[in-house]
Amino acid sequence: MLRVQNLTVGYASPVVRGASLSLAAGQIGVILGRNGSGKTTLLRGICGSARVYGGSVQVNGQECLGLPARRLARHLALLPQRSPLPRGLRAGEVIQMGRYVHGSPFCSDDPRQEELARQAARSLGIEELWGRDCALLSEGQRQLVQLARALAQDAPLLLLDEPSSALDPENAHLLFRHLRLLTQSRNKAALAVVHDPALALRWGDRLFCMEKGILSGGICPAEATPQQLQDFLGGIWPQILVKKDKETGLFYSLLA
Repeated sequence: MLRVQNLTVGYASPVVRGASLSLAAGQIGVILGRNGSGKTTLLRGICGSARVYGGSVQVNGQECLGLPARRLARHLALLPQRSPLPRGLRAGEVIQMGRYVHGSPFCSDDPRQEELARQAARSLGIEELWGRDCALLSEGQRQLVQLARALAQDAPLLLLDEPSSALDPENAHLLFRHLRLLTQSRNKAALAVVHDPALALRWGDRLFCMEKGILSGGICPAEATPQQLQDFLGGIWPQILVKKDKETGLFYSLLA
């Protein structure tokens, strides 16, 4: 679904150098790293909002670098870390923005396009928020509204930049639970930047590490031992301990 090869991106000068990764349909990839390591810049390079110095980005076999913004949006959707929503903008209006790339103007009165947007809201269990002012929603509800917008866009690849940064643990896991269902039931892939190793171990199918602009890893938790995961994450958190719960078989982490 996603193949990034030797991607070098930045701004006035390169920030991320020679990044390569791949994801299959149904997978969630997670990028971990310290602040300033280049994680967000990599996402911006993939979606065309940072300067590309070289490399390739393919989604479903289609080369995406250089595509016009509207065509690119049919291949990938971005959920930014923070996206302020002004008072007076309804949740349904935000979700319908995702249909714009398919030819529907904002606030279209086309019932077919509205129904597709409503389907995205229903899939996340937030259709009751449709007519509510986004300024009055909780941070978790606004993130789910933005995720519904990205889902309504109907792109095969979802990019998420620290989607849980403003969420409490319960809502953070709720968002990733929805993301898991979406990727597996709709033949999509997702690539997310996160800071919480617990979220990465619980929901990530492939884990990548970013350090000083260099991407490494691609480790699969389902195929790794606790020690292998601990060694991998130790490059970011030297004191981390990774354990496997005997009852659930799920990995969890502790910071000593």
